[in-house]
Amino acid sequence: MYAIFNVIEGILWFVVATTIVVRVRRTTVVQRRAVFGGAAAFAVFGVTDFLESATDGRLPAWLWSLKIACGVAILASRYTYKGWDRFRWYDREFLFGIGCLIAVSVIIVLQKFVLTE
Repeated sequence: MYAIFNVIEGILWFVVATTIVVRVRRTTVVQRRAVFGGAAAFAVFGVTDFLESATDGRLPAWLWSLKIACGVAILASRYTYKGWDRFRWYDREFLFGIGCLIAVSVIIVLQKFVLTE
């Protein structure tokens, strides 16, 4: 069941990446780069789910790192698209992204040091 869920999730991330490229309006060169960068990050995140499907929930550190890097790239693409001059530390997208990174960090620690012993 774990593997099936991850394969489905990976496919959905590819759908998100495709939808972003097709549907998001891009009027400037910077916005085009941000859209394609964000779409690429979502696609790579989908690949990480395919790779995760074979781990049975025991992700190696390099896979966690790649997932975190994708999350950072998605946030960076979002602010590149909006314009970094509009970045605010209290934006919902930013706070949600930081919350996800903290949650992933806690999961990594639990997985590596608590659950494997």
